[in-house]
Amino acid sequence: MANFRYHKITKNKKIRYISKIDKDSSFIVFLHGFMSDLEGEKPKTFLNFAKKNKLNFLALEYSGHGKSSGAFTRGNITKWSNETSILIKKHIIILILLLITFF
Repeated sequence: MANFRYHKITKNKKIRYISKIDKDSSFIVFLHGFMSDLEGEKPKTFLNFAKKNKLNFLALEYSGHGKSSGAFTRGNITKWSNETSILIKKHIIILILLLITFF
């Protein structure tokens, strides 16, 4: 699929991620589902879409998921949210948020 990298969160914890970063482009941040990883078709599809449309892309595996370190049973939504925040802050310098709602 892509070249996976690891970001060291703590001395003993590293998070596996994929990124495709170009300047001055919007971002797709892919967050996999509960007890999932980045090996499936969805992240590949979004990465290919980002490449084709010249968009930035970031996807990560939470601790205890896939090949990221840690035990799944020692994680929780707060820890996984914090890991996500760390990776987003590392890769996304300018964040533009478009919120579309339908009433």
